[in-house]
Amino acid sequence: MFYQREFPILEFDSNTKAKIEPSNIITKIDAPEYCVITYFGDVINDLLQSDKLKQIATFYTATVNLPIYETVYNGTPIAIMQGFLGAAGAAAQLEELIAMGFSKFIVCGAAGVLQKGIQVGHLIVPDKAVRDEGVSYHYVEPSKEIECNQHAINIIEKVLQVDNIPYIKAKTWTTDAFYRETEEKIALRVLEGCVTVEMEAAAFFAVSKFRNVILGQILFGGDDLSGVEWNSRKWCNREQIRKSLVELSFKVCLQL
Repeated sequence: MFYQREFPILEFDSNTKAKIEPSNIITKIDAPEYCVITYFGDVINDLLQSDKLKQIATFYTATVNLPIYETVYNGTPIAIMQGFLGAAGAAAQLEELIAMGFSKFIVCGAAGVLQKGIQVGHLIVPDKAVRDEGVSYHYVEPSKEIECNQHAINIIEKVLQVDNIPYIKAKTWTTDAFYRETEEKIALRVLEGCVTVEMEAAAFFAVSKFRNVILGQILFGGDDLSGVEWNSRKWCNREQIRKSLVELSFKVCLQL
Protein backbone atom coordinates (compact mmCIF):
# COMPACT_ATOMS: atom_id res chain seq x y z
CA MET A 1 0.00 0.00 0.00
CA PHE A 2 1.20 3.50 -0.75
CA TYR A 3 -0.06 7.05 -0.57
CA GLN A 4 0.27 9.78 -3.15
CA ARG A 5 2.92 12.31 -2.18
CA GLU A 6 4.03 15.65 -3.47
CA PHE A 7 7.03 13.98 -5.13
CA PRO A 8 6.81 10.52 -6.76
CA ILE A 9 10.16 9.44 -5.30
CA LEU A 10 8.54 9.47 -1.85
CA GLU A 11 5.65 7.19 -2.84
CA PHE A 12 7.03 4.01 -1.31
CA ASP A 13 4.82 0.96 -1.81
CA SER A 14 5.08 -1.67 0.92
CA ASN A 15 3.57 -4.35 -1.34
CA THR A 16 6.37 -6.90 -1.84
CA LYS A 17 4.93 -8.20 -5.12
CA ALA A 18 5.62 -6.32 -8.34
CA LYS A 19 4.12 -6.66 -11.79
CA ILE A 20 7.42 -8.11 -13.03
CA GLU A 21 9.02 -10.43 -10.50
CA PRO A 22 12.61 -11.50 -11.29
CA SER A 23 11.95 -15.02 -10.02
CA ASN A 24 9.18 -15.40 -12.62
CA ILE A 25 11.31 -14.50 -15.62
CA ILE A 26 14.84 -15.52 -14.64
CA THR A 27 15.81 -19.17 -14.68
CA LYS A 28 17.56 -20.47 -11.59
CA ILE A 29 20.94 -21.98 -12.44
CA ASP A 30 23.29 -24.50 -10.89
CA ALA A 31 25.68 -22.01 -9.36
CA PRO A 32 27.59 -21.36 -6.13
CA GLU A 33 25.97 -19.16 -3.51
CA TYR A 34 28.95 -16.78 -3.54
CA CYS A 35 29.37 -13.99 -6.08
CA VAL A 36 31.81 -11.10 -6.49
CA ILE A 37 30.62 -8.12 -8.49
CA THR A 38 33.58 -6.05 -9.62
CA TYR A 39 33.89 -2.93 -11.73
CA PHE A 40 37.33 -4.00 -12.92
CA GLY A 41 36.72 -5.51 -16.33
CA ASP A 42 40.46 -5.73 -16.98
CA VAL A 43 40.90 -8.10 -14.04
CA ILE A 44 38.11 -10.34 -15.34
CA ASN A 45 39.74 -10.35 -18.79
CA ASP A 46 43.07 -11.38 -17.26
CA LEU A 47 41.42 -14.26 -15.42
CA LEU A 48 39.65 -15.25 -18.62
CA GLN A 49 42.88 -15.22 -20.62
CA SER A 50 44.48 -17.40 -17.94
CA ASP A 51 41.72 -20.01 -18.37
CA LYS A 52 40.58 -19.52 -14.77
CA LEU A 53 36.95 -18.75 -15.64
CA LYS A 54 34.06 -20.57 -17.21
CA GLN A 55 30.88 -18.78 -18.24
CA ILE A 56 27.76 -20.06 -16.49
CA ALA A 57 25.16 -17.41 -17.39
CA THR A 58 24.63 -13.95 -18.86
CA PHE A 59 23.06 -10.73 -17.61
CA TYR A 60 21.18 -9.42 -20.63
CA THR A 61 20.29 -5.74 -21.16
CA ALA A 62 19.16 -3.66 -24.12
CA THR A 63 22.62 -2.15 -24.52
CA VAL A 64 25.19 -4.64 -23.23
CA ASN A 65 25.33 -8.29 -22.21
CA LEU A 66 27.57 -9.10 -19.22
CA PRO A 67 28.83 -12.68 -18.80
CA ILE A 68 28.65 -14.34 -15.39
CA TYR A 69 31.65 -16.54 -14.72
CA GLU A 70 32.57 -19.20 -12.22
CA THR A 71 36.05 -19.80 -10.87
CA VAL A 72 37.58 -21.69 -7.96
CA TYR A 73 39.26 -19.88 -5.08
CA ASN A 74 41.00 -21.89 -2.37
CA GLY A 75 39.12 -24.95 -3.52
CA THR A 76 35.65 -23.38 -3.41
CA PRO A 77 33.54 -22.39 -6.44
CA ILE A 78 32.68 -18.69 -6.61
CA ALA A 79 31.14 -16.50 -9.30
CA ILE A 80 32.43 -13.21 -10.65
CA MET A 81 30.99 -10.68 -13.05
CA GLN A 82 31.46 -7.07 -14.07
CA GLY A 83 29.20 -4.54 -12.38
CA PHE A 84 26.71 -2.40 -14.28
CA LEU A 85 27.40 1.32 -13.90
CA GLY A 86 24.80 3.35 -12.01
CA ALA A 87 22.20 2.56 -9.38
CA ALA A 88 19.37 1.48 -11.68
CA GLY A 89 21.45 -1.02 -13.64
CA ALA A 90 23.19 -2.27 -10.50
CA ALA A 91 19.85 -2.93 -8.82
CA ALA A 92 18.52 -4.89 -11.80
CA GLN A 93 21.74 -6.85 -12.00
CA LEU A 94 21.58 -7.81 -8.34
CA GLU A 95 17.91 -8.74 -8.65
CA GLU A 96 18.64 -11.17 -11.47
CA LEU A 97 21.67 -12.67 -9.72
CA ILE A 98 19.52 -13.33 -6.66
CA ALA A 99 16.84 -14.92 -8.85
CA MET A 100 19.52 -17.16 -10.38
CA GLY A 101 20.36 -18.47 -6.91
CA PHE A 102 23.26 -16.38 -5.60
CA SER A 103 22.85 -15.18 -2.02
CA LYS A 104 26.19 -13.88 -0.72
CA PHE A 105 27.85 -10.94 -2.44
CA ILE A 106 30.90 -8.73 -2.22
CA VAL A 107 31.02 -5.71 -4.49
CA CYS A 108 34.41 -4.13 -5.21
CA GLY A 109 35.23 -1.01 -7.12
CA ALA A 110 36.69 2.46 -6.85
CA ALA A 111 35.15 5.69 -5.57
CA GLY A 112 35.94 9.36 -5.60
CA VAL A 113 37.37 10.62 -2.32
CA LEU A 114 35.87 13.70 -0.69
CA GLN A 115 38.34 14.28 2.12
CA LYS A 116 42.02 15.16 1.93
CA GLY A 117 44.75 12.69 2.79
CA ILE A 118 43.19 9.52 1.39
CA GLN A 119 45.76 8.00 -0.94
CA VAL A 120 44.99 6.25 -4.21
CA GLY A 121 44.31 2.61 -3.40
CA HIS A 122 43.46 3.09 0.27
CA LEU A 123 40.53 0.83 1.10
CA ILE A 124 37.18 2.14 2.26
CA VAL A 125 34.45 -0.07 3.72
CA PRO A 126 31.14 1.77 3.37
CA ASP A 127 28.92 1.08 6.38
CA LYS A 128 26.12 3.36 5.20
CA ALA A 129 25.21 5.39 2.14
CA VAL A 130 23.48 8.71 1.59
CA ARG A 131 20.56 7.95 -0.71
CA ASP A 132 21.00 10.55 -3.44
CA GLU A 133 19.76 8.20 -6.15
CA GLY A 134 16.35 6.87 -7.11
CA VAL A 135 16.34 3.09 -6.90
CA SER A 136 16.56 2.61 -3.14
CA TYR A 137 13.31 4.52 -2.58
CA HIS A 138 11.41 1.74 -4.35
CA TYR A 139 12.83 -0.92 -2.01
CA VAL A 140 13.08 0.74 1.39
CA GLU A 141 11.02 3.52 2.96
CA PRO A 142 12.43 7.03 2.40
CA SER A 143 15.27 8.03 4.70
CA LYS A 144 18.44 10.07 4.49
CA GLU A 145 20.74 7.06 4.64
CA ILE A 146 20.74 3.30 4.37
CA GLU A 147 23.04 0.90 6.22
CA CYS A 148 25.10 -1.93 4.82
CA ASN A 149 24.51 -5.45 6.14
CA GLN A 150 26.26 -5.60 9.53
CA HIS A 151 27.32 -9.23 9.18
CA ALA A 152 29.07 -8.42 5.91
CA ILE A 153 30.85 -5.44 7.50
CA ASN A 154 32.01 -7.62 10.40
CA ILE A 155 33.50 -10.21 8.05
CA ILE A 156 35.20 -7.61 5.87
CA GLU A 157 36.75 -5.94 8.89
CA LYS A 158 37.87 -9.26 10.34
CA VAL A 159 39.70 -10.24 7.15
CA LEU A 160 41.31 -6.82 6.75
CA GLN A 161 42.48 -6.79 10.36
CA VAL A 162 43.88 -10.31 10.24
CA ASP A 163 45.78 -9.45 7.05
CA ASN A 164 46.93 -6.10 8.50
CA ILE A 165 45.41 -4.14 5.62
CA PRO A 166 44.70 -0.49 6.49
CA TYR A 167 41.17 0.68 5.78
CA ILE A 168 38.58 3.30 6.62
CA LYS A 169 35.03 2.36 7.62
CA ALA A 170 32.87 5.30 6.67
CA LYS A 171 29.79 6.72 4.99
CA THR A 172 29.58 7.02 1.21
CA TRP A 173 27.49 9.31 -0.98
CA THR A 174 25.58 7.52 -3.73
CA THR A 175 24.46 9.84 -6.50
CA ASP A 176 22.90 9.38 -9.93
CA ALA A 177 24.59 12.45 -11.37
CA PHE A 178 28.37 12.63 -11.21
CA TYR A 179 28.33 15.65 -13.53
CA ARG A 180 26.29 17.51 -10.89
CA GLU A 181 28.62 17.08 -7.94
CA THR A 182 28.85 20.77 -7.13
CA GLU A 183 31.12 22.42 -4.58
CA GLU A 184 28.17 23.09 -2.28
CA LYS A 185 26.90 19.52 -2.43
CA ILE A 186 30.37 18.11 -1.83
CA ALA A 187 30.85 20.39 1.18
CA LEU A 188 27.51 19.29 2.60
CA ARG A 189 28.26 15.60 2.17
CA VAL A 190 31.66 16.06 3.83
CA LEU A 191 29.92 17.83 6.72
CA GLU A 192 27.58 14.84 6.97
CA GLY A 193 30.56 12.49 7.28
CA CYS A 194 30.86 11.11 3.76
CA VAL A 195 34.34 10.01 2.76
CA THR A 196 33.59 8.78 -0.76
CA VAL A 197 31.18 9.34 -3.64
CA GLU A 198 30.01 6.66 -6.08
CA MET A 199 26.89 5.59 -7.98
CA GLU A 200 25.68 2.21 -6.69
CA ALA A 201 26.11 1.52 -2.96
CA ALA A 202 22.70 2.74 -1.75
CA ALA A 203 20.97 0.67 -4.43
CA PHE A 204 22.97 -2.46 -3.57
CA PHE A 205 22.22 -2.03 0.14
CA ALA A 206 18.49 -1.51 -0.50
CA VAL A 207 17.98 -4.43 -2.88
CA SER A 208 19.95 -6.84 -0.70
CA LYS A 209 17.94 -5.79 2.35
CA PHE A 210 14.64 -6.17 0.48
CA ARG A 211 15.58 -9.61 -0.86
CA ASN A 212 17.17 -10.72 2.43
CA VAL A 213 20.59 -11.63 1.06
CA ILE A 214 24.03 -10.73 2.40
CA LEU A 215 26.01 -8.05 0.58
CA GLY A 216 29.06 -6.03 1.51
CA GLN A 217 31.20 -3.60 -0.42
CA ILE A 218 34.89 -2.68 -0.53
CA LEU A 219 36.05 0.43 -2.36
CA PHE A 220 39.46 1.85 -3.07
CA GLY A 221 40.19 5.54 -3.12
CA GLY A 222 40.24 6.67 -6.73
CA ASP A 223 39.89 10.17 -8.10
CA ASP A 224 40.09 13.12 -5.70
CA LEU A 225 37.31 15.69 -5.31
CA SER A 226 38.64 17.26 -2.11
CA GLY A 227 40.79 19.94 -3.75
CA VAL A 228 40.10 23.11 -5.68
CA GLU A 229 40.14 21.11 -8.92
CA TRP A 230 39.18 17.53 -9.66
CA ASN A 231 42.17 15.17 -9.85
CA SER A 232 41.75 11.84 -11.64
CA ARG A 233 45.02 10.56 -10.05
CA LYS A 234 45.07 8.03 -12.93
CA TRP A 235 42.98 5.70 -10.80
CA CYS A 236 41.91 3.63 -13.82
CA ASN A 237 45.51 2.57 -14.38
CA ARG A 238 46.15 1.06 -10.94
CA GLU A 239 46.25 -2.49 -12.23
CA GLN A 240 47.86 -4.18 -9.23
CA ILE A 241 45.47 -2.51 -6.78
CA ARG A 242 42.53 -3.75 -8.81
CA LYS A 243 43.83 -7.32 -9.00
CA SER A 244 44.56 -7.41 -5.28
CA LEU A 245 41.12 -6.07 -4.42
CA VAL A 246 39.37 -8.74 -6.50
CA GLU A 247 41.40 -11.46 -4.79
CA LEU A 248 40.59 -9.93 -1.40
CA SER A 249 36.91 -9.90 -2.37
CA PHE A 250 37.03 -13.60 -3.19
CA LYS A 251 38.54 -14.28 0.21
CA VAL A 252 35.95 -12.19 2.06
CA CYS A 253 32.97 -13.45 0.11
CA LEU A 254 33.70 -17.08 0.96
CA GLN A 255 33.52 -16.20 4.66
CA LEU A 256 30.09 -14.55 4.53
